[in-house]
Amino acid sequence: MARVSRHGAEVRFFVVFVTLTLGMFAVLYLAHDLIVVRINQYVAQVSGAIVGALGSDVVTAGAVIMASGFAVEIKNNCNAIYEFGLFTAAVWAYPASIGAKIAGTLIGAGVLTLVNVVRVVTLVALGVTAREWFEITHLYVWQAAFFAVVALCWFGWVLRVSPRT
Repeated sequence: MARVSRHGAEVRFFVVFVTLTLGMFAVLYLAHDLIVVRINQYVAQVSGAIVGALGSDVVTAGAVIMASGFAVEIKNNCNAIYEFGLFTAAVWAYPASIGAKIAGTLIGAGVLTLVNVVRVVTLVALGVTAREWFEITHLYVWQAAFFAVVALCWFGWVLRVSPRT
């Protein structure tokens, strides 16, 4: 019993983190058409505009980006919403002030959105120029890199806030 009380803050963080994560994922599942589909379309539009600005002929339709004979559809694991949910749950589970949590959530949203757009743009560029590298980069390189960005964002935030006790 003494061991549990000695690690009370860690246990509290874990319980709150798991609860918030499950809650966020439930909300996203229940509001899929209202939230997730629209975010998928937004990511496709922004990424398509950037690919077009870089010189490719691009067409976006809903959540699909078509460029030079290559097409991708932004789906649930390509929109950063679940990673953002994981990051947000970790921020709100950490014992910091409400102001710090709001700032961390907003800054994290910006960073994760930016990195996700870079991810999609590079994947479309690979699909157009080096299609043989698309799958491995999509499934392994960017998946690992994106989760590393989520962890770095959270650790970077934790290192800058004062924990409440």
